[in-house]
Amino acid sequence: MMFLAQAGRAGLFCRAAFQRGRKLLAACRRQWRKYCRRAIIAAPVFIALTGLPTAQAQEEPGSTPQETLQIIVTARDITIDASFAGTDFYIAGVLENTDPLLRRQNRYDIIVVLEGPQQNIVLYKKERRLGLWLNGSSVKFTNVPQFYALASTRELRDITVPQIYQSLGLGLNYLPLHAKGRLSPEAIKLYKNELIALKQKQGLYGQETGSIAFGSTRLFSARFHLPDNVPVGSYTVKAYLFRDGVYSDEAETGLEITRKNIAYLLYHAAQTQSFRYGLAAVLIALFIGFIGRTIFPK
Repeated sequence: MMFLAQAGRAGLFCRAAFQRGRKLLAACRRQWRKYCRRAIIAAPVFIALTGLPTAQAQEEPGSTPQETLQIIVTARDITIDASFAGTDFYIAGVLENTDPLLRRQNRYDIIVVLEGPQQNIVLYKKERRLGLWLNGSSVKFTNVPQFYALASTRELRDITVPQIYQSLGLGLNYLPLHAKGRLSPEAIKLYKNELIALKQKQGLYGQETGSIAFGSTRLFSARFHLPDNVPVGSYTVKAYLFRDGVYSDEAETGLEITRKNIAYLLYHAAQTQSFRYGLAAVLIALFIGFIGRTIFPK
């Protein structure tokens, strides 16, 4: 009997402890929910103070997305041969997130630039000394594009202000040509103008207005003329979008122009695989020397 009484008291004790544990667990759950609610309420304040991005801050309801443009080239690799007499080259593009009303009002403008490859050019000034015309002062321009062509929807003066052209390096007047020399800025500017004029006479520099045509409200194409003396190498194509004279977006792609003949193949091999080219030249020279010595002995 004593054993049963003790077992009953132990059962009552366990039951009481179990009930106290349930009450304590329920209190903990209520406290945890209260802390979670406080954290949820305080989270936006903390994010606003610390500057962390939120979905609402990134894209508010009713906000207008920024206009963008994409461009593609009709051919990334252009090969020309000895009979090449010049051709027209086209670049296609599409406008995205533009306002239909602004498009109908022709308030969007596009400028496309095709330039490359780059080289260093030293420009000398001819001076008459003792009855002879000799090279005088000189200026070295670095990273000068051998070819530069610009196409635009309208005249550049009607699209935006000169400050934007200067910041973007757009147009022949604002082409970023870096000069090295001990001359004054005014003299360097004269050399720069002479260099651009020389390239224009060669048909390698130019600006053409109205050479961008719209196929629809969103699609457009730009036409460039590649002359017969177009340099071979890597070219860069950049397109700029303006809305009401304000710069909006730009896109960039590239293309390669190669010449199909033995001379260019040798030149390209010397530039890209110099070690193999040099080794082959030495072996060919030894072989020709051996053949010559065998055919024409002393």
